[in-house]
Amino acid sequence: MNRILKRLFSSKRIAIDLILSSFLANSLALIPPIFVILVLQKYVSYGIDSTLITLASGTVIAIAMEYIIRRSRYGVAERLNRKLDHQLDNHVFTAARKTKLSYLSQIPENTIRGMFFSVDQIRQIYSASNTCIVLDAPFAIIFIIALYFISPLICYLTAGVTLCLSAGVLMQLNGLRTVGQEFNKTNSLKNQVSSNVISAPDCVRIFDHVGYLQKKWEKYSERLFILQSHLLDRQDKVKTSIRAASALLTVIVISAGAMLVVDDKLDVGAMIGANILAARAFVPIVAFFQQADGWVRAEQAYQTLSDFDRIPLESSNETSIKNYSGSLEFRNVSYNYPSSSQILFENLDFSVGAGEVLCISGKNGAGKTTLAKIISGIIEPTNGYVSVDGINLQQLSPYWWWETIIYLPQEPQFLDGSIRDNFLAYKSDLNSSDIRKLLESVGLNNIFDKTVGGLDQLINGGGTHMALGVRRRLALARALAYDGPLVILDEPTEGIDSLSANDVYNIMTDLSHRGKTLIVCSRDGKIMRGSHHFIDLDEKPKPIMKTVK
Repeated sequence: MNRILKRLFSSKRIAIDLILSSFLANSLALIPPIFVILVLQKYVSYGIDSTLITLASGTVIAIAMEYIIRRSRYGVAERLNRKLDHQLDNHVFTAARKTKLSYLSQIPENTIRGMFFSVDQIRQIYSASNTCIVLDAPFAIIFIIALYFISPLICYLTAGVTLCLSAGVLMQLNGLRTVGQEFNKTNSLKNQVSSNVISAPDCVRIFDHVGYLQKKWEKYSERLFILQSHLLDRQDKVKTSIRAASALLTVIVISAGAMLVVDDKLDVGAMIGANILAARAFVPIVAFFQQADGWVRAEQAYQTLSDFDRIPLESSNETSIKNYSGSLEFRNVSYNYPSSSQILFENLDFSVGAGEVLCISGKNGAGKTTLAKIISGIIEPTNGYVSVDGINLQQLSPYWWWETIIYLPQEPQFLDGSIRDNFLAYKSDLNSSDIRKLLESVGLNNIFDKTVGGLDQLINGGGTHMALGVRRRLALARALAYDGPLVILDEPTEGIDSLSANDVYNIMTDLSHRGKTLIVCSRDGKIMRGSHHFIDLDEKPKPIMKTVK
């Protein structure tokens, strides 16, 4: 409830417009019941047609005005919600995009997907129609007051039934909170199983994970079925209770009204009008309390977003170096992953001058890729810092840095879209000729020229369907779109044949001859021999940079 009020009053002017329009609409809604009373009292008793025409005309005008006001109110609420939902949508996307990768990589993919699902859930719960329901509830008092002037007894009975039902609905819905939380948790685990089947089909089949995953799927499906049945049963109980209470209210109002008619304290027209007014007072209040289930789910969704917001974001520094030379220095750099206390490397010191080539070697798990990510600015060291031209890398704009370096990750990934899309998303001013030249430099021009679609060939699943060698060279071609002074290559020749490796060697040689600084993580002997310096991360306790003779 607090959340929807906060959304409503995010714009005081709009909030006032919505409240005033709700007051007017509900005030006009009084006229049809009054019409019924007056027709039975005036027209039926005296049969004057002009009286009926006057009453009916005025009521039709009131109904039309109420319709116009309610539609206008919905439009205002829709504009307010669209603005707030758009802000929330952008906030979540920006948070996911700017969250530090060292933390983001520790979060299960389904949890991140759940964050985006939470936004859709909030949008549905706090829709314009639901906002209007909340706005109508307080003005049910208008119908209660009108009832009081017709019959205090019927007014009290209507208020009593409405309050009892509202309390019962709240009790039912509060009992669903724990069930809803368990349902969301179980559904997330089930989605994780389906994600494994979809994203790793070869692994599932070859290593015979089918039985294992099938058991987990059946376990979570059965639990979800039980929870969902419980949820639907409670929800049906609430709906049935509301229908029963509505019918009961009619019986109570008509019975009490009939007794008053017999005692000559009320006429038939007033009794029928009181029944209509009682229903008008009953419906918005019940609809209001039915929103409680959605508010609980929305609060859980907001909690998911709040948990995600606590994860550190990338630096928002906008500082850059006008003419970066390409030099780089590590000062007492240590690193351990956030979820682990084990230190990957400690107090690493070395410096690479502009135009030099450094080869970083080591066995799998020694920290080569982590070192490349630290240099590229994707993750930050646990201790120490990286200096570029004498300035701490963390004090510089990460976006400037990513456009300054040429970076080839160990596991290249691509956007789902065409070859052209992936290049243009990285550097928007490239034309078809530029892209073909980049592909030619890595020996891929013939492959894509001979493929149906050419540069418009689609990439799906991040490019995992492509051979590793093709994927790696395509990523290198994309990286070369920016002609930066520092080149970071993580295992550039791993998984590719000797002919393709020659294309990579030629590129590295060309970059070096052009004065680029190269930092290459590799165990390729040819790359080691062609470097100026060498660091073996397998050396303990502290790797030292050595000059290649």
